[in-house]
Amino acid sequence: MSTKNVLVAGGAGYVGGAVTDELLARGTSNFRVFDNLLYEDAYRKDVEFIFGDVRDTEQLLPHLAWATHVIWLAAIVGDGACTLDPQLTVQINQESVSRLAEHFDGRIIFTSTCSVYGAQPGELTEKSPEKPLSLYAGTKRKAESFLTEKNAVTFRLGTLFGVGDLFSRIRMDLVVNYMTAHAHAHGKLRVFGGEQFRPLLHVKDVARAIVDSLDQPHAGI
Repeated sequence: MSTKNVLVAGGAGYVGGAVTDELLARGTSNFRVFDNLLYEDAYRKDVEFIFGDVRDTEQLLPHLAWATHVIWLAAIVGDGACTLDPQLTVQINQESVSRLAEHFDGRIIFTSTCSVYGAQPGELTEKSPEKPLSLYAGTKRKAESFLTEKNAVTFRLGTLFGVGDLFSRIRMDLVVNYMTAHAHAHGKLRVFGGEQFRPLLHVKDVARAIVDSLDQPHAGI
């Protein structure tokens, strides 16, 4: 059986923390994290770590040459965060994925968002029309298009919740995490409307699905 070398781009983030724990739990020995530690002061896990920026292709290339599998989590996530610097959002969410597709021919696991469907009535499927309404959704959809001819699988994730691991910054802008913290702090929940539907997904379930897909033959969205 050939050696599997897994590069986790953005592995120090919210989803990355859960993914690295899952890799460790399954005994995956040859993997490394590539991250710019945007929200952390240091990387604290006993995992090979490279401090780097996915926009720096020259720095990234040796690690792509080493890897047989890439888990691509690096992104600016969420509508609000993306609008703060649209040019930076395009560079990270879109252009870096284009270069990944250009320079890497192994297995790719890419995380996108169900926001590519926009606001539509009823339940949606993978065949539903795409109507991205924000810069975040638009850059993710464009990034997906670079991977259509690659050995890649794309996850269009719903709204995440839960604690990813002991080290990574938990996202408090996500509805379940926010409501849980508010209930703890104030002893009550306040819900506006009540008829809304959100596709909720635990961050550790995402990690399991990602690691499950490393060696599966399926590809696509």
